[in-house]
Amino acid sequence: MRSRLASSLGGAFLTAGVLLACGSRTGLFAPDLTSQLIIDASIDVKIDAIACVPGQFTFDLALTQLMFVLDRSGSMAFTIDGRRGQPRTQWRWTLLQNALSKTITTFDNQIAMGAKFFPQELASGQASSEEACTTLGSVEIPPARNNADAILRVFDTTTPIGGTPTAEAVRIAAQSLVTSRSVARTIVLATDGAPNCNGDIDARTCTCTSAQDQQSCNDPRTANGRFNCLDESRAVSVIRDVNENQGIPVYVIGIGSADRPEFLDVLDDMAVAGGRPQPASSGRRHFNVQSGDDLTNALESIRDSVSKCTYLTPSAPTDPDAISVRINGVTIPRDETKTDGWDWVNRELGALAFFGDACTRAQSASSPQGVSGTVTCGP
Repeated sequence: MRSRLASSLGGAFLTAGVLLACGSRTGLFAPDLTSQLIIDASIDVKIDAIACVPGQFTFDLALTQLMFVLDRSGSMAFTIDGRRGQPRTQWRWTLLQNALSKTITTFDNQIAMGAKFFPQELASGQASSEEACTTLGSVEIPPARNNADAILRVFDTTTPIGGTPTAEAVRIAAQSLVTSRSVARTIVLATDGAPNCNGDIDARTCTCTSAQDQQSCNDPRTANGRFNCLDESRAVSVIRDVNENQGIPVYVIGIGSADRPEFLDVLDDMAVAGGRPQPASSGRRHFNVQSGDDLTNALESIRDSVSKCTYLTPSAPTDPDAISVRINGVTIPRDETKTDGWDWVNRELGALAFFGDACTRAQSASSPQGVSGTVTCGP
């Protein structure tokens, strides 16, 4: 990727420092918008303990708190099929902006949305690989209602360049989400390829994320080459921790990447770790996007799932299976694979979600009382 950026930005930068290029799937973010936004005061920040109370209950739709983690690396200025030097209208960055514009504005006042862009913006078009891999220690846009314009504005005020510090971006994004029973927290990671930016990886043996730069990536004399190393283990580990230990599922959208099949496998592993993979029958476990329409469809599917398919029960059974869940009076089976049925998002807080056809049925429930269940307590 370093060689690609060198040709596009000019060789003059090479004498002053290493170009912002930490991988073939690697960007800058917008001016600080945080001061313009206020975190939604209606979001309950208290963690409520839910006891097990036997009985029949109607479930309430959870308030959705959605954090986008968006790749702004250098290759987001490539076309979907990996060509560079094309008009901005054909960039992956622009395709992502257009798809978001079609999907998030319609739910702007219903979903508390925020955004974390990675990597962070630098003052100039040159830096060491380490600098190109840094990401701001907070989110650029904290989650709140009516944030769609602020998120979309970033695409107009920034140019993709730099590395792909995916693991750190996801970790920081998770910290920004309020922990509360009343909030269904979700992260959507949209990236065009492989995570990198881990300076602790041995460049002599790693998989280089820039195929055209494999030799310099693995050359121990190249001090910054290690930042081009594929960082799949750390990315998968962070996403798994966010999902399993913090209770925040992570959807993974992969934009392009068909030229490096091994990167698609990494995205699949990330999607599985995030707890919201696509069915195995779909071929890929992440949302594999190869066109603008694919991207829009993926975002619409995720939007509807997180905003219409997560519910709260006022009683949390000690036994995770001691509950019968119904939609319009029809019992829905529990599916721990999260493919078609319901499963717990956080049993202690009484949060559960529907998947597949069950999610579609929940969206068309006949009334607010259409989603209900019976809880059993005791031995």
